[in-house]
Amino acid sequence: MIRLVVLMVPLLVARQIPAAAPPDVDLNSPLHAWFERQHSVIGSWCCSVADGHILNASDWRTSGGHYEVRIDEVWYGVPAASLRDPSGGPNPTGQAVVWWSRFGDEVIIHCFAPGNEL
Repeated sequence: MIRLVVLMVPLLVARQIPAAAPPDVDLNSPLHAWFERQHSVIGSWCCSVADGHILNASDWRTSGGHYEVRIDEVWYGVPAASLRDPSGGPNPTGQAVVWWSRFGDEVIIHCFAPGNEL
C-alpha cells in the first residue's frame, strides 16, 4: 500500500502544475482569444490555440457535400458535429482551421472552420 501512495504522489503533484504556453504565442492577442472561445455546432470546446491548425488551401476540400482535411499527408472526413459554431464570430485567419488531436493511431477532429466562412 505504501508503494502505491509513493507512486501516486508525484502524479497528483504533476497534475496540478498548469502547462505553459509555447514561447511564440501571444496570450493577449485577439487571434488567440478567438481560438480560445470556439465551439463545435454541438457545443463542444474546440480546444485551444495549441490544438488549432491553420491549413493551406491544398490541405482541405469538399467531397460529396462534406469537408475533408489533410493531416500528416492523410485525408480525413470532418464529422458534421465537428463543424465550428459560426456564432463564435467570423474566422479572422482567412484560412481553414482544424482542431485535432491524436489518440493512439486515431486522429480525432474536434472542430473545423472552412476557409471560405462568411
